Amino acid sequence: MDQRAAVVLLNLGGPDSLDAVRPFLYNLFSDPDIFKLPLAFLTQRPFAALISRRRAHEAAKGYAAIGGGSPLLQNTRAQAQALQAALAVRPPVAVAIDVYICMRYWHPMAPEVVAALKERAYRRVILLPLYPQYSLTTTGSSFNAFNRECQRQSYHAQITLVRAWYDEPAYQEAIVDTIRRELAKLPQPDPDRVELLLSAHGLPRKIVDAGDPYEMQIVATAAAIRLRLGWPQVTLCYQSRVGPLEWLRPYADDVIREKARGGTKQMLVYPIAFVSDHVETLYELGMTYAELARSRGIAHYRVVPALNAHPLLIETLRALVVRALH
Repeated sequence: MDQRAAVVLLNLGGPDSLDAVRPFLYNLFSDPDIFKLPLAFLTQRPFAALISRRRAHEAAKGYAAIGGGSPLLQNTRAQAQALQAALAVRPPVAVAIDVYICMRYWHPMAPEVVAALKERAYRRVILLPLYPQYSLTTTGSSFNAFNRECQRQSYHAQITLVRAWYDEPAYQEAIVDTIRRELAKLPQPDPDRVELLLSAHGLPRKIVDAGDPYEMQIVATAAAIRLRLGWPQVTLCYQSRVGPLEWLRPYADDVIREKARGGTKQMLVYPIAFVSDHVETLYELGMTYAELARSRGIAHYRVVPALNAHPLLIETLRALVVRALH
């Protein structure tokens, strides 16, 4: 077994300033794994330039509301540091491991990460996505971008991808622990008196119909959490829908309205597809949907924090690395 290996945590990335919002969006809309255009070699860049220009102003509002940029890199760095420490305390036999971060749409991105790995001559690389559920639009896109860059830089390491890990028991227990901690902060911390929404990032229905396993894995994650909690009122829903296409249902805002009409007064929302807090948990769930809930009469609405550096999440990541090495 090689004496040194690199673990690369794959994540989405986010603009670190308001000036970075538009180039971040340009990188997103340039992704050929998500936006499949005819004659892409001619049309992809003009399409990305047009859409990023149109959407930058509205997107910037969310980042401005949470402090002027995404906290995703900071949160991912904390996870990387905690994982590095966990691997150092209980290292896999005869293997020294260094943990890196690779973001898909903002820095550090694949070109700079691959260059660093090549410079240090790692022969083993474990790609560990911070997406528990697999989708071509997340893990698949990051993996493809990383591989393209390896080819461009003639970097020929042995690469192992951890495809999905939504069914890891410690990860699921971390979610349950976090939800229960937030329940205790409600005025009436009785599960019988609380609606729990498990909110996943949405996906266009056509992507799932084409064979993407994301929905199936989200449903399985939600079922496991529901079973572990044993609460009577738990609903899976989907957020972040944009554009005219049909997306995975039910939509989170529709569910909030429905629960409000049914008399709900206490609601917890857990971001089941995310392990790090960022604009979609802090702004979309924490501000936009909070305003909707309260305007409809839900007196107590709380967003459960993402796992971030929860010890059980770090233990899950450590176990995945050890398993991948062997």
